[in-house]
Amino acid sequence: MLALLGAASFGLVAIVVLWPVVEYLWDARGFRKYPVQNFLSGLTGLGYNWEIGRKHSVVRTRPSAAAVKDIYGHKSPLLKNEVYIALQENGRHLGNIISKSYHSDRRQLVASYYAPKNIESWEPKIAALATSLVANMDRLCTSPLHPGQVPAREDLLFDGNRWGLMFAMESASRIGLSANLGFIERGSDAFEIVKPDGSKLTISPIDCLRGYYGAAATLIWDGRLYPILKVLAGAVSPYYARAWVQGDHWRAFLNKLVKERITRYDSGEYLNDLFQPLLEDSKTGGQPDIPIRDKVAEMDQMFNGATDGTGGSLVNTLYYLVKHPDAMQRVRAELDAALSSGSDIVAVPWSKVKNPPYLKACIDEAQRLSPAVAGDLPRKTPPGSTYTVAGVTVPGNTDCSISAYTAQRDPDIFPDPEAFKPERWLIKGEENLKRMLDVYLVFTMGSRMCMGKSVTILVQSVYLATLLHRYEFALASPDWEVQRTERFNLWAGEMPLKIWRRGLQTVADGVSA
Repeated sequence: MLALLGAASFGLVAIVVLWPVVEYLWDARGFRKYPVQNFLSGLTGLGYNWEIGRKHSVVRTRPSAAAVKDIYGHKSPLLKNEVYIALQENGRHLGNIISKSYHSDRRQLVASYYAPKNIESWEPKIAALATSLVANMDRLCTSPLHPGQVPAREDLLFDGNRWGLMFAMESASRIGLSANLGFIERGSDAFEIVKPDGSKLTISPIDCLRGYYGAAATLIWDGRLYPILKVLAGAVSPYYARAWVQGDHWRAFLNKLVKERITRYDSGEYLNDLFQPLLEDSKTGGQPDIPIRDKVAEMDQMFNGATDGTGGSLVNTLYYLVKHPDAMQRVRAELDAALSSGSDIVAVPWSKVKNPPYLKACIDEAQRLSPAVAGDLPRKTPPGSTYTVAGVTVPGNTDCSISAYTAQRDPDIFPDPEAFKPERWLIKGEENLKRMLDVYLVFTMGSRMCMGKSVTILVQSVYLATLLHRYEFALASPDWEVQRTERFNLWAGEMPLKIWRRGLQTVADGVSA
């Protein structure tokens, strides 16, 4: 038996070592013609990583705007690759469906419910949520910070990260499922689920969502091997085993909300939310042919996008503004002017903040620097034919992708790319704005463009305007930096802030930096 295991191990090692050599010499896709760093570069990336790593701690590659359109544009024939098949393990949703025709059918079914015309019906839900937020923030307020002071640790009561994520998830629940989770009222995302054995357990849906998908993101890039890797990782690693349990709890959270929503529908209650088209086709009146598994998956995608997309934007925009007092002063001046007729307003209404250009520019710039999906969004060229990407002929069945984090830092398009400069979005000249938008991948582009953009804009505008108009903020110190983690999405860590009411004392805007 030991001899057999030894032979099997030797064979496995031989395959791992020799296969790159065979693949390189075979050169089925014709990549060997391109220049390389050294004679081993076709076999391993270690030489490149060593050489570049000695000079720089962070390395950026540079895609072109043409490549973005060729890969993700409306006319692109590329399909999502095997990673998205792996993501279908718990059901198909608009984000992981590969078939273009099936994706189009599902999108058409729900599209009208995501349209901007629905903002009027969404706004009261977000306004009520913002009012609850203010009630909690008022309780967290401390005395004003004097110029030159550093906040006391006990005054760092507002975690800008946690509250932003809770607000985003709660917003999605109210708009998507007509469900009040109570996160903002309680100041906690504690939620009770029912386990398969009937027992009850209180969980943090945010922690479960991120725990599960954070672990999955480290394995899922090989879509074909992912199911095997997932089992093996869970068997040998406590970290993965715990993450898979968090995944079970996350799905229990989703199943409970979906079950409650379906029960309300079955009892004759009509609710104008994002789940309604999954229950009833607005054109035919019939029930769409969508399995319950996929209905839950659509809500999974909604919460995922809301928490990491919208929530991440709330966190990052507030962070960058606190770090840049000049920008904070300008956006507050804009908000104060828009709200001059009601300076004591609690929750800022959408009608007052749907047009302020500088607030929008701040949000766009924060998303440029810290996009929710910072890594690659892989696509595959059609098998059996070549395809041209930015002037380069790519063989069929080849993965192509672009990182939003990289594309949105092209110095030719975004001068001083690492700097937070909202003004770049306000520079006059249609051509300049077009060049920036051509590589702005926050909502992706083409037929796969994010449908929740209108929801996101509403939530971002109301949340940020309410906080910025009413409160002052200070980080632990002027040089404090948020810590970030990249998994499938880019996450900000804890962001402890001192918070106090504006107008209590004249304080230099620069202090809050």
